[in-house]
Amino acid sequence: MQILECNVGDERFKKTQKLLLYGTCLPDRYPEIFKQFSAERTPVHACLEDLHMDHVGYKLVNIIKYSKIKELTILTIDGSPHCYQLHCLGQDLKRHFITEGEVKISHFVIEKGTLHEISYQAITVARHLHRVQKLLTQKNEN
Repeated sequence: MQILECNVGDERFKKTQKLLLYGTCLPDRYPEIFKQFSAERTPVHACLEDLHMDHVGYKLVNIIKYSKIKELTILTIDGSPHCYQLHCLGQDLKRHFITEGEVKISHFVIEKGTLHEISYQAITVARHLHRVQKLLTQKNEN
């Protein structure tokens, strides 16, 4: 279901207390991985080519709080600047809106069919281009 078209108190959220936020195009490209991730989680999708990340973030925080979500997993295709914003939303939720330990947030990307878990620190670095440049410069110096 599309995240902006669902009710924050949907019984599926309350039943699993595990939310999968994924990029809309992902199931068509990687159906096996999507099936694996959605098995025990309630899946919702968003395409940030069509939606503004602020709208998605507001809805997401309301789902988490109202339905008492304990686990949020974000799954996207790597390299998409639109999908990357979903990971930024998850990081912002953790930094500003969710009490420590309240919700476990995990990030995954798929690159050419291979699944990669992404750390909170990697998202932080990717958000700050000067940090990426510094890492690349240090690597080239060694």
